[in-house]
Amino acid sequence: MINAEALRQALGEDSVAEHQSQLGQFLSPLPIAEFMASLFPTIEGNVRLLDPGAGIGSLTAAFVEEACGRKRKPVSIDVSAYEVDPRMESGLNRTLSDCAKRCQGVGVRFTGTIIIGDFIETMATKATLQLFEEPMPAFTHVIMNPPYRKIRSNSISRKLLSHSGIETSNLYTAFMALAVDAMKIGGHFVSITPRSFCNGPYFKSFRKAFLNAMHLDRLHLFESRRDAFSDDNVLQENIIVSATRSDERSRDRVAISSSAKPCETPSSNRIVPYDAVVSPSDPDQFIHLAMDDNADAIAARIARMPASLPDIGIAVSTGRVVDFRVRKHLRAQKGPDSVPLIYPCNLCAGGINWPKEKTKKSQAIIDCEETAKQMVDAGIYVLVKRFSTKEEARRVVAAVFDSDSVGCERVGFENHLNFFHTGGSSLGRNIAFGLGAYLNTSTVDGFFRQFNGHTQVNASDLRKLKYPTRDQLISIGKKLLRNKKLDQADVDKIVANEVGWD
Repeated sequence: MINAEALRQALGEDSVAEHQSQLGQFLSPLPIAEFMASLFPTIEGNVRLLDPGAGIGSLTAAFVEEACGRKRKPVSIDVSAYEVDPRMESGLNRTLSDCAKRCQGVGVRFTGTIIIGDFIETMATKATLQLFEEPMPAFTHVIMNPPYRKIRSNSISRKLLSHSGIETSNLYTAFMALAVDAMKIGGHFVSITPRSFCNGPYFKSFRKAFLNAMHLDRLHLFESRRDAFSDDNVLQENIIVSATRSDERSRDRVAISSSAKPCETPSSNRIVPYDAVVSPSDPDQFIHLAMDDNADAIAARIARMPASLPDIGIAVSTGRVVDFRVRKHLRAQKGPDSVPLIYPCNLCAGGINWPKEKTKKSQAIIDCEETAKQMVDAGIYVLVKRFSTKEEARRVVAAVFDSDSVGCERVGFENHLNFFHTGGSSLGRNIAFGLGAYLNTSTVDGFFRQFNGHTQVNASDLRKLKYPTRDQLISIGKKLLRNKKLDQADVDKIVANEVGWD
């Protein structure tokens, strides 16, 4: 038995753990490593395994255990383990030595190479030099838990990636892209990463390139952000991707599953058409995860909505006030020279609580030449939180802002809010309340959760959402305004009846 887990746990009690966190890298617990290794459909013949961001080799160890335990064993396993932190080298050496012994015991040839250095710089440089050198052999298998951290736009890594034709802003998607480029056609890929690449504009270029090169075989979601890497206090929603390098454009079916914790049997496991996960008509190639029949019904309801935001004459933007840039103009309370400043904390039960007591957030901003472009005129707007709290019950939280309720001629919306408007100006009252009700339905919230794996709701996501017609939204708004005392179930029912949801 290869005991990389003992090394991982020992590191968790050491100062190395803090250093790893700074690198954006978190070592894979044994249950995750074993589950990932089990997802490879075949491990046969002469295997060339790539493990980028290897740490102390937990994933490689699980892969070797899986290969040696299968009825159809490989002839040989050749591992290339990349690790940026030299303090991992001793543990990684021990793991590879144990792997060699395990393979020897079942008659499998084993070789392992440790490359201490930056995976991005090494691989991107090799890709550039291959114009003049013999190409490196392609990998048959990739297993990876890449680091998660933004890449600075002026960094060497970013420039090297661009030269290699890879446009991405995070380490984990850079690792994935480089690994795919290093694979042979028909090779198998398994990774655990944040789910954030599944949607949004920041990962669009990566997502399209990845899906063009790979056939998704299985997607496994961990339902809790807290449990996958609980030892390291990681609060990302994580997804395991099992895929095959393919030059075929035809796409068949995908297995999708989920579990609350890494060591638990999947609570949901289903086979769905590929087009239900990645729609061929979606230019942004969002990845949707409908985990059960109810999720399918939610996706079908949204698909039936007839309108886009331009169809109903409405736009959505990100709040203009970036508070740390105008700190000297912020005020605790409104005065004669200031206007209300609305933060996410001011959203409450579909409306606005302003000024909010017992908050550290400024409730006003000076209205002057320096801040003028960050304001909007008084009126009625629908606000949506850009971020929900880590384990908040709702992903989409909307509220109607009515300047009459706060008595102002101008207002500032802080950058952690999205706001719906008409050409930068006020919405009509009825349509604003109808739009707010639609966004707050459990159907819209459930739909967002199918492709939105992080706590952020981008304005771009809201632009892609399908909506009822303008007349339907106005009708919903009128019904809400006639009946002031409605709970969420009543609101859901009014919306459902108006738009024809079953």
